[in-house]
Amino acid sequence: MSWTQVTEEVATVEEAVEDIKIVEKLAEEVNKPKKLKAIKPKTSVLEEAQTIIYGDREKTYGHPAKNLKTIANMWNAYLNNMDDANFSVTAKDVAAMMMLVKVARFANDPSHRDNLVDVCGYAALIERCDEVK
Repeated sequence: MSWTQVTEEVATVEEAVEDIKIVEKLAEEVNKPKKLKAIKPKTSVLEEAQTIIYGDREKTYGHPAKNLKTIANMWNAYLNNMDDANFSVTAKDVAAMMMLVKVARFANDPSHRDNLVDVCGYAALIERCDEVK
């Protein structure tokens, strides 16, 4: 065997050894225990709705009874200008009709969770209307 052949043979063995080291490192990574991330429990639609109706929305729009009454007044003005009708929409009616809007949206896309949260929220707002006289 010539020196060139020996050198080439050594180079081939060294490459094989390097390949084996790489494979061993990969095997270690694959077999290494994985750290699992803590899974945050999913918030229910009721809990999310409660957070919304007692949180930022109230800070932004005021007490829901007052805000829904304002909407009722605007809807009454709009509806009473149609065909000389005589409507009297209440704050609770607004919340109930908004639930219907959300139910219609839910029918279009049942996977959109926001609609369920909003239905729960509007149902709770009906109860909250009794807080203000």
